Amino acid sequence: MKWTTPYWSIRLFIVVATAVSSFSATAQVSKTSPSVEVPSTKVTLGAIRWDNWSLDSPYGQVLADPGLRERVPYYTQRLPNGNLGFPGNTERALNADVHYAKAAGLDYFIFGYYLESAAWERDPGRAAALNRALTNFVRLPDKLGIKYALNFNLSFPSRDVPMVSAAISKALLGSDYMRTSDGSAPVFFLVNTLATWSKGLGGEQGAKAALNDIRDRVKATTGRDLYLVALLFNLPETGPVAHSLGFDAVSTYATALGANGKSLPYASCAALARNAWQAAAKDGSGGFLPTVTLGWDYRPALRDAQEKKNRKPNPDWCEAATDEEWTQQIRDAINEAANNPRNDRFRSVVIYAWNESSEGGWIQPTLSEGVRRLEVIANAAGRHPTIPPFKLAWPTRIDPKTCPVGSSSISTTTAGAGCKSANDLMTMAWPCPPGMQIAGEELRRDPSEEGEKIPIIWQERLCTPQSR
Repeated sequence: MKWTTPYWSIRLFIVVATAVSSFSATAQVSKTSPSVEVPSTKVTLGAIRWDNWSLDSPYGQVLADPGLRERVPYYTQRLPNGNLGFPGNTERALNADVHYAKAAGLDYFIFGYYLESAAWERDPGRAAALNRALTNFVRLPDKLGIKYALNFNLSFPSRDVPMVSAAISKALLGSDYMRTSDGSAPVFFLVNTLATWSKGLGGEQGAKAALNDIRDRVKATTGRDLYLVALLFNLPETGPVAHSLGFDAVSTYATALGANGKSLPYASCAALARNAWQAAAKDGSGGFLPTVTLGWDYRPALRDAQEKKNRKPNPDWCEAATDEEWTQQIRDAINEAANNPRNDRFRSVVIYAWNESSEGGWIQPTLSEGVRRLEVIANAAGRHPTIPPFKLAWPTRIDPKTCPVGSSSISTTTAGAGCKSANDLMTMAWPCPPGMQIAGEELRRDPSEEGEKIPIIWQERLCTPQSR
């Protein structure tokens, strides 16, 4: 089906516009204020999610390269046809994500939300599939205090305002939705080009009316006020316009770069972001959420035919960062968020990203990096919570006919030769979070996650706190 505004277009949005177009990509590293002046407890940390990772999605094959193991998510598995599967939207993966996020000191996820509307020739079924990760997150019985916020990744026409309002109201009925200091609910909108976004709502006056209508509808349904955040590019120019439309704060999805086919040291990429922060703080008339971009390099995504068709072919990219460079950037962002007097309602940092693996920004554990990025964020923010014991579970490549797992599980240490999983360089990395250790591993026989009657062998790993 042809989509007037395709569901994959969020990835194009980030490429065609740059968050730092007012600054040269070769700018010198700007001077920064000393780190850690502000306790991180005064600032919340949110991570952007892009959840088009599923077993039935061919998109994941862009990562099917041993040279990209630092990007390949911990949950990757080998499918019967030999391809890699990326079940990142399953409940077991979301349960692991919650524990990893808690260990990193994050406060909330920013879920990309796709309105299940048929407007502009869109497919509501496809939107529901893209929202599956959020659905499974909400179903988790224990989220360890990790909250969430919605990010409307696509623009929408005026007739969909009631549907937008209903989606927000439904989310606010639960206790896991993020709150600002005054109890309002933050809602993000990936606006990209303000003129185009507003056009779908009838122009600037229509956009103002739509935002007010959304506020009023949600208030009438839930009793909650909203804190609306526009994710923009070219902030010095677009930020003031967004505030005039009625957004309470502005931010950006990521610090994107140009299309000259060259690399930039991470220090230069970080400096570009800080320059944008300073410009937004100087020229803005409302709240501002600084974004920490952990990496930017979408060259692997060009292996997908659709991505190659819609992205610039010669992107610039950020070189890999050191732990120290990430730490500095995170602490600078925390200070920026805390010291801006217009952030009194919501002092927060947006981190790009939890799982933008093909685009170059991720926090989640990967095959070769393990939990490195979780540790960096936790150390930078000075947050090291104690996490209760829990189990990770994933399907193995063990033939059930050769492994005598009956009605009860068996220990991997006592299992016979037929219970050994095939060695696969591109799968099987479900690490315990930082501060936790493996306390036991067992195999069990159960149906597959698709509910098929034919059982498979699952591996369970018990993670427990390390003694300190």
